[in-house]
Amino acid sequence: MHRLLYITTSQPSINPRLRKSADSLATAGYKVHVVYAYRTDWATVEDEKILRDSKWTGERVGGSPKMQKHLFFWSRLNRKLWEFLGNVRRSHCRSYGAYIREGIKWKPDIIIGHNPGALGPLAELGERLKVPILFDAEDFHRGESAPEIQSRQSKDVAKLEQVCIPKLNAATGASPLIVKAYEQLFPQISWTTVNNAFPSALMPSEPMPQSGPLKIVWFSQVVGLDRGLVEFLRGMALTPEIPIDLTIVGAASEELKVTLFAEIQSNQHQITFKGPFPERELFKEIGNYEIGLAIEPGFSVNNNIARSNKLYTYPLCGVHMLVSKTDAQIDFLQEFPQAGEIIDLEQAQSIAQALNEAYNDRAALLEKRKASWALGKTKLNWERESVVLIEAVNQALSER
Repeated sequence: MHRLLYITTSQPSINPRLRKSADSLATAGYKVHVVYAYRTDWATVEDEKILRDSKWTGERVGGSPKMQKHLFFWSRLNRKLWEFLGNVRRSHCRSYGAYIREGIKWKPDIIIGHNPGALGPLAELGERLKVPILFDAEDFHRGESAPEIQSRQSKDVAKLEQVCIPKLNAATGASPLIVKAYEQLFPQISWTTVNNAFPSALMPSEPMPQSGPLKIVWFSQVVGLDRGLVEFLRGMALTPEIPIDLTIVGAASEELKVTLFAEIQSNQHQITFKGPFPERELFKEIGNYEIGLAIEPGFSVNNNIARSNKLYTYPLCGVHMLVSKTDAQIDFLQEFPQAGEIIDLEQAQSIAQALNEAYNDRAALLEKRKASWALGKTKLNWERESVVLIEAVNQALSER
């Protein structure tokens, strides 16, 4: 049995893509171990549940504010020092040395990195152990900031990628356009698209007719004002006579809630804030709605070319999508036109028109939801994507 090591600077419960990948490779016969680091308290409880029920094992390094406090403090201080010294490998990875020690101790046959901070220890372990190394780019990491900001973080990530990615044996990316962008920068590396779909086991039952207010949902781990919500609400304001219940799922500050509530112009419109939910409960919740919003504004290169997990969540839940005009989302709907329809966040009237059509013909909306649900069941699911992932890993291992 081949031993496969995952390295991530996040936690398993925060990274569903890593969990899906680890599950699939463990089921395919790999002995999988995940080395990860603390990010937030709520995820720690969920991590324990995940590790208890998984076919793979995990090890947290670097402590946390509540457990191994001194280790956590010194690891943060050490990272700051490396940042001051300009070492991009170590400054992006708290407890860099612990990742190296754990990796050497575990003796993997192949290593996969998640998150940019994993690139440094990934490259060093590959050199030390002489085993194949892969990186999974869930985003176009150097392009996550808005172009006008040109943050130091983005520049440092670009430097990190320039140092480490050429050392890879292969890489995967979470959308066709992310893969294309990285291929242009690193054509010597073999890149494979593994879309960010979800297991069909999470699907709720087939959509049923609904009446009353039009039920719309948007979700993310954290709610922000740079995600198209304000623009959508301004389009919604042009339909004051249509009863609409908009539910926003995710961690939201009180200040943000006040800002969004201020956009409500009609007593027929309502916003409800919920969550965040664990993954299985999230899918169950989303199945209660008719329309799902995938309204990325394209504020950065990455936001424009990434396929958000919403594009794969809503079809599995039998929810019709309203999709904003980013390059990735247009590309997605050209490939899967049954999944939803385009709206223009810069043209409020296009939003109002879509809402009018949906409310005035709920029977047609139900048929669209059923078509989307069928698409999730047959094509837009992790079972199909996991085959591509396993083939890429097997190929890299065969070429060692």
